[in-house]
Amino acid sequence: MPRDYKLQLDDINEAIGRIKQYTENMSEEAFAVDHKTQDAVIRNLDIIGEAARNLPETIKELLREQG
Repeated sequence: MPRDYKLQLDDINEAIGRIKQYTENMSEEAFAVDHKTQDAVIRNLDIIGEAARNLPETIKELLREQG
């Protein structure tokens, strides 16, 4: 049974929140040399991509229309 798309949207929102938390008050220069934070951000971008890829087409289209 496919996973409820609302849970996938929750995953996306949670991953965005984590990225914000990991990078708040961090300069671009600090981020460039902080490999742990880079790895954490990349992992959460992967989570966002996977969740977005698995959304039903009807939801993807609705989100595109909303911009």
